[in-house]
Amino acid sequence: MMKWLRSVVIKLWGTILLLVAVVLIALTILLLEFFNSFHIEQERGHLAKLGQQVETILQAHGGMAAGAQTATEITDIYGATLIATDGTGKIQTNIPDSEASRLIRELERQNWKAVDGEPGHTAIGNYETLQGKAALAYRSTYETSSGTGTIYMLEQLKNIEQANKGARQIIQVGVLLAIIGTTVFAFFLSTRITAPLRAIRQAVVEAGEGKFDQSLKQRSRDEIGDLALAFNDMSSQLNQYVTDLDKERHLLSSILRCMADGVLTFSRDGELLATNPPAESFLAGSAVPTELIDLFQTVMKEGKERTVAFERESRYYIIIVSPLLEQEEQIGAVAVLRDMTEAQQLEKMRADFVANVSHELRTPLVMLQGYSEAIVDGMTESDEATKEFASIIYDESLRLSRLVNDLLDLARMEAGHQELRFETIEAVPFVTRVIKKFKQMGKEKNVTFHVTGENAVFEGDQDKLEQVLTNLLGNALRYTENGEITIQIEDVGEKINLSVIDSGEGIPEEDVPFVFDRFYKADKARTRGGTGTGIGLAIVANVVRAHAGEVDVTSTLGKGSTFRIQLPKQQGKRS
Repeated sequence: MMKWLRSVVIKLWGTILLLVAVVLIALTILLLEFFNSFHIEQERGHLAKLGQQVETILQAHGGMAAGAQTATEITDIYGATLIATDGTGKIQTNIPDSEASRLIRELERQNWKAVDGEPGHTAIGNYETLQGKAALAYRSTYETSSGTGTIYMLEQLKNIEQANKGARQIIQVGVLLAIIGTTVFAFFLSTRITAPLRAIRQAVVEAGEGKFDQSLKQRSRDEIGDLALAFNDMSSQLNQYVTDLDKERHLLSSILRCMADGVLTFSRDGELLATNPPAESFLAGSAVPTELIDLFQTVMKEGKERTVAFERESRYYIIIVSPLLEQEEQIGAVAVLRDMTEAQQLEKMRADFVANVSHELRTPLVMLQGYSEAIVDGMTESDEATKEFASIIYDESLRLSRLVNDLLDLARMEAGHQELRFETIEAVPFVTRVIKKFKQMGKEKNVTFHVTGENAVFEGDQDKLEQVLTNLLGNALRYTENGEITIQIEDVGEKINLSVIDSGEGIPEEDVPFVFDRFYKADKARTRGGTGTGIGLAIVANVVRAHAGEVDVTSTLGKGSTFRIQLPKQQGKRS
């Protein structure tokens, strides 16, 4: 109900109706006053003429006694009251004498007004003798033989009141019809005016809900039509702005999602506002780390960018926190979380690589230098000693050559520069040929070799795979004595498994995940003074991956190890 009363239609309709009502009421009052004055003036004239006729009759009959009858009859015809007096004080009237005497006294107290263009005077008043009713009075003097007499004529205003009542009814009906017509017209006009306003209001409400792709029809060329055009322009610009903002938001969201670094946005109060997937993965539903909270508080206090490094669950992180500004006001902070674990591992691998290469190169170089100095200084006592020293120098030079060649092969593999020449390989003949290289060494260590499984056929680079099998057999033989080494061949559908199983000392459990790293050696291997370079298994892993295969190891300390290689039978056209 209140909403309906607050409507522009009702307000506009009420305003027009009120203005029209005020004007019509004022006009009614003026018209009624005009008609009342008009009728009174007419009656004044009529009463004055009637008085003149009575005066003429009385004068014509020579006095009141002879003309009274005629004068009374004429007065009765007009429904007036006649009171005539002569010079002797005698009264002639058409009402009781007692009432006539009281009327004369009341008439003498009235304010008489001269009649325009006519002799005599008139007055309007309420008379107690007439039961308080209003009446129009006429007074005039006349001359007779007995002296100067006075004529009083009274006419009640009931005829004027009846005329005024009729006029008032007509005016009231006219006013009512005018109000009804005005109401209909005002409602129609206000509806015509407010209909486009309601359409604009509905469009504004929908725009507030995010519907900016709407257009209003210009129904007129006035201010409301201009308002519709202005709304269309505003809606079009807002739609463009929102579209651009959405594009920027999606672009920013895509950038944040694709970032490798985690991004966390905080409010001024430290509330976490937004994160990207790496940051969510880092938090994993847990609370924000204390290091980050402390750094955030420092940045909010100082207003400067700060960086801190910390370790969490065996991973290394660097957090960069920068203040978030809006019109020079600090409204929060943005933290960039960078996982430095891989970089840390790469740095450690680089340092280990330098240390391992230095260690592996230093041992043969020291021996080369030592034995060559002995020969140069003539410290050998016989030719046999000289040959022995020369043999050691030769072996160490071969070892140094193998190390350099292995390093070069590994570097080419890791750089992706190795070229594979695929050909068809029969598993049993291929394995048997590689085993022949180690028969003599096996006899010396009392180690026997076995090949099990069916003769599967697969594709691969025979030279590279021979290098793989050679490295695995060499490692197995190096750590196995008085035992056996088995190469097991398994045909598993579209793949083939080659497993090298030894009964040697095995690998400590804590060392198993790292055996394929460059220069990695278990502690026992180092203490035994083995001649391995430490990169053979790294070469194995790279060659197998180049063949789209997998390599893994299982080992039990004191019982032996199993290295399993899984390769696809069909390599396709790859190099």
